[in-house]
Amino acid sequence: MYKIKKCSEVSDSQIFRAFTEGFSDYIVQVQMDEASFVNRFFGPEGNDRNLSYIAFKKDTPVGVILSGIKLNEDFKTLRCGGMAVVPTERGTGLAQRLFKLHEKTAVEIGCRQLFLEVINGNDRAIKFYKNMGYEKTYDLTYRTWNLDGRNPLTIDRDYLEKKVQQMTYDDIYSLRRVDHSHLPWQGAFPYFKSIPCHFYGIKDNDNIVAGIVATNNRVFYLWVHPEKRNKGYGKALLNRVITDLKPEVLNIMYSNNHQIHTFANHYNMTIAPINQLEMYKWLG
Repeated sequence: MYKIKKCSEVSDSQIFRAFTEGFSDYIVQVQMDEASFVNRFFGPEGNDRNLSYIAFKKDTPVGVILSGIKLNEDFKTLRCGGMAVVPTERGTGLAQRLFKLHEKTAVEIGCRQLFLEVINGNDRAIKFYKNMGYEKTYDLTYRTWNLDGRNPLTIDRDYLEKKVQQMTYDDIYSLRRVDHSHLPWQGAFPYFKSIPCHFYGIKDNDNIVAGIVATNNRVFYLWVHPEKRNKGYGKALLNRVITDLKPEVLNIMYSNNHQIHTFANHYNMTIAPINQLEMYKWLG
């Protein structure tokens, strides 16, 4: 009934059609043109056409599963970067076929686990993933800080503000030698490496002890060494971002990180109405 091909064997237009029609009734409306879709989902999102599959009914694309290797995990991991089946083909077993092929591919390339994100409240999808063997591991929280062109921060210690330096990707990445916290995929270094970001850090005795990665509307990464917390380092980094980039809004996301959660509460960052779950399946 269905013919399934690798996404590397078809056009991006066919992939885009399967994706957009499959997500046409999704909780969050997917609104992007084909070029934006390709640039995002085969760019920072890390999907690989050779690891992704598309299903056809006759010559019409009716389902797709996007996949890519998730870096920065303890075990080689295949991430599902999006799975969609058009409404008329749901309940036919097509979704199960796509996921079984996704898992078969993971085993063939030596992955030890599978990973995906799903909107909390999308009960049908969550039930499906659980039936496929996935378990919820982390909660993914989104926060928004409306600045409206102002800087609500006051720096009490000028010396900290003056110690903030512009840095490189590699400089801030070096913090991962001591920062072993779990990072959500869109807050992980492989994700934002290809995105034009600004990198700032603070050094003590020539060692980087705090860093931030941000654009003019999003904080991807913020970390302060445990010995330097509650001393204004995170505040000084945020102040530099606001001063230099002049954001109207700053968005931040995190997975079960109580330090960032408390930090965001302190600055009255609004919790978004939609959050996600991170789910894993161990392959052994």
